[in-house]
Amino acid sequence: MSDNDLTKQDEDLSAAEFIEEEFRSQNRFGNWPEVVGLIFTAFVCWLIFNFRG
Repeated sequence: MSDNDLTKQDEDLSAAEFIEEEFRSQNRFGNWPEVVGLIFTAFVCWLIFNFRG
């Protein structure tokens, strides 16, 4: 892998290269990080509005 490949941004990749890179990375977390983040954000907003009046 060259330095040029390491510095490519997602916008610089073609669709085929992007899909291949996603498949190679083997990170299959599903949707739970987004759901947990949304719940945590809602909780923080609730805390702010609840205790600041």
